[in-house]
Amino acid sequence: MLVGPFSVAWLLVTTISTVSGARYIVATIIHHGVHSAVFRSERANRVLCEILSTVLLVQPFDSYRRFHVYEHHGKDFSTMNDQDLAAIYTLGLRPGVPVWSLKLRLVWQCANPLFHLRFLFGRIRCNLVSVPLYRFAMTIVWFAALAAIVLVLDFSVFALSIALPLTVLYQICSLLHLVTEHAWVLRTAAQSVRDSHVGNSHARLCGSALPSLELTGFALLRAWTTWTLAHLLIHLPARLLIVQGSLIAHDWHHRAGADRGWPNAIQKREADLQREFASGICTYRDIWGIHHAIDEVLRRISDGPLPHTTDGLKYRLN
Repeated sequence: MLVGPFSVAWLLVTTISTVSGARYIVATIIHHGVHSAVFRSERANRVLCEILSTVLLVQPFDSYRRFHVYEHHGKDFSTMNDQDLAAIYTLGLRPGVPVWSLKLRLVWQCANPLFHLRFLFGRIRCNLVSVPLYRFAMTIVWFAALAAIVLVLDFSVFALSIALPLTVLYQICSLLHLVTEHAWVLRTAAQSVRDSHVGNSHARLCGSALPSLELTGFALLRAWTTWTLAHLLIHLPARLLIVQGSLIAHDWHHRAGADRGWPNAIQKREADLQREFASGICTYRDIWGIHHAIDEVLRRISDGPLPHTTDGLKYRLN
């Protein structure tokens, strides 16, 4: 077995790749599959999503489609019936709480063993309970395959290369994606459903402006060093682990629904943005940097209207 810095670096690369791939499959392929936007055939979308969601131990096609397409993308968006918003509030990210406290709560949830156990238990449960017989059988067969892998591999290898990336690390990235996906402000009685989708959605873009060409000497060196480190330590990890694929233009997705042009979402978003500009309006919002997205979302949650109650909320993490 390799030891030393090379081993650590290789483990880091492979772990990031595993988490990134898993999140891309769930948040892009399965996500657009339940929107019937991967294949034209409903059956083909279902088969693809059932296989991939079994392997990654996430929600089956029917339950994900029901709560995501018909509830989250429908009239329940930005209400207490939206299971995504309910998850945010249940985790303690609620209106009326100072932003600094919301940040501490978010950090705590990322490290909280109870959060991860509940998340993992929910993933297992939704694959075994109230599912079609074929899905139950697929899950049992997959569990048996994982058990065989544990027997073949050294347990520590299995834990580091499969279990850790696909449980704790996957779930942290899923949480950060969920938190920054929308503003999570409750819809008011005066707002239409579409206005709520537009007002609470934004693009999460990765990158920052190049240093000024007017800088010289040490100031120029410092600016380029800061820019490089920001891209290596913030923007690149965010693009790989949190906002993969078309997720950067998720606000366009909430306007376009099941548009099969999602692989070119950023271009389609830009075309619609330019159309608005030509009409003298702009309803799109760009947030550059996942750290800025966290700040923006938590500020809007903190300043948002208080819910009537948070008791008995139904939510599901994916």
